[in-house]
Order: sequence, then C-alpha cells, then structure tokens
Amino acid sequence: MEEGKFLGFIVTNGGFKVNPEKVQAIERMPSPRNIKEMQRLAGRLAALNRFLSNHAAKSYPFISTLRNCVKKQEFKWTSEAETAFQQMKACLIELPTLTAPFEKEPLVLYLSSSDKAVGSVLLVDRNGVQTPIYYVSRVLTDPETRYSTMEKLVLALLHASRRLRRYFTGHVITVLTNFHIGTILQKPETSGRLAKWAIELGGHNILYRPRPAIKGQVLADFITEVPADKIKECELVEIPEKDTADETWMLYTDGASNEDGAGAGLRLAYASPSRWEQKACVHMLTHS
Repeated sequence: MEEGKFLGFIVTNGGFKVNPEKVQAIERMPSPRNIKEMQRLAGRLAALNRFLSNHAAKSYPFISTLRNCVKKQEFKWTSEAETAFQQMKACLIELPTLTAPFEKEPLVLYLSSSDKAVGSVLLVDRNGVQTPIYYVSRVLTDPETRYSTMEKLVLALLHASRRLRRYFTGHVITVLTNFHIGTILQKPETSGRLAKWAIELGGHNILYRPRPAIKGQVLADFITEVPADKIKECELVEIPEKDTADETWMLYTDGASNEDGAGAGLRLAYASPSRWEQKACVHMLTHS
C-alpha cells in the first residue's frame, strides 16, 4: 500500500499525515454558541495538536472562553475568539507531514515563548532538510506568565522533555537557541525553580547550540523565541556627520523591574567639540 489509515493518522512511506476527515470536521464547525460546542471544538483540536505549531498560543483566545464558566449563560464568544478561530481554520489547510526518527538518531529542538503560552518543535535534520517529529505547547498559568523570558524558555524545554520522554531518553537532543540556557542551568543559584528544573533535565543527553539560519517554512513560527513586540528595534536618533573613530564615546544604561515587567535601556553618545550630544541610537530591550 502507498498509504493507509492507522490509529487515526494517514501513514505513508514518507511519514504520517493528519486524517483529512478530522480537519474537515473542524473546518465545517460554526462558531461555538455555548459551553458544549466550545468543549467539542477543544476536543477536536486536541486530536490534532501534535501537528499544530504553537497550538496553545493560537487557540488561547477561544479556549480561554471556558474559564470561569460555571453556568451555561456565563459563556461569551468574543470578537477576539472569533478572529483566532478563523485563523486556526486557515492553519489547518496546510498541516505538515511528520516523520519518525531512526534509532539513536540525533534530534533538534526549537523553543518559543509568548505572554500566554510556551511551545517547542522536535525535528530531525536529514541531508540538510529539517522535518518535524512532534509539536508541543501549553498555556501558562497566571504565576508562570510573570516568569522571565529565560525561565519561560526553560519551562518550554522541561515540558517537552516530559511530553516526549521516549525521544529524550533514546536520542541526543540539540537545543538550538540564542539564549544561554545551558550556562544558566549549570549555575542556577539565582532561582530555586531553575535549580529544580536543572536537576530534572540533567537526566537527559541535551546539548545547547546557537541557533543558525532557519531551514524550511515548517519552522516559520520559531524564527524568533521572543515575540516581536517584546523587542523594540533600534531607533536612530542621528548619524554623526564625520568620522568619530578618534573621539570618545559614552554608553549610558538603566533598567527597571516591577509587576508589569522588566526592561533595560541603552543610550550611545559621542563628545562633540563643545558639548556632549546624543548622536547615535537608542536601543531598548523589554521582556515581560
């Protein structure tokens, strides 16, 4: 057989795909009008979540409508939930074909985080082509939404190791990230939770490498590990009109941390003949 149905999936010689009948069942669903219909939608999406990149973050606006709904009349379908629901239907049109790793084959893991959810994708790199094996994501609890970006990414790694334990115990996992997660986990004195997570992750053969250029459209959602609105691009104030290589430059920094988040600011300036003038750029980094 070229392909066939097995355990709810379409199995082929190149991997396995989602059952189109399950996709069509969601595409034909109208917007939920009550709790029962919303629960039916959540259940159908749960059957496809291993194929869905950042499933938790994408579905959060309409899944969250079930929160605090003790009575049927308390259910409320919002415009934000409707937009996310239609976007989710669009994502179902082109779901990736997943593959299975060979015995002891090295695997690669990408991480992502947002305000409400964390996610990861486990894949295998064969002949320069990265093919996904499993997508994992979860919604953050209220205390977890106040974690630093580093802690959220480590939490994403920890969740992946628990959900995909069979892969983590039988393969070498290389985490590609531009954050120094490996260094932090080796010296986790600054946070008790990081120390606990480091002990649990220490039982697996995990390597940490800088993230290279993304290969393939399948990883489009993992190009950045931090949402774009958390990083404000460099704002150009003024470019020096002449070469200032022999002049003195000054770098000013400040930062703050409170219940609304944390951030740091940089201001680079050079000394003009008469006075200090700001002639470079201001680069602001903010993390929730």
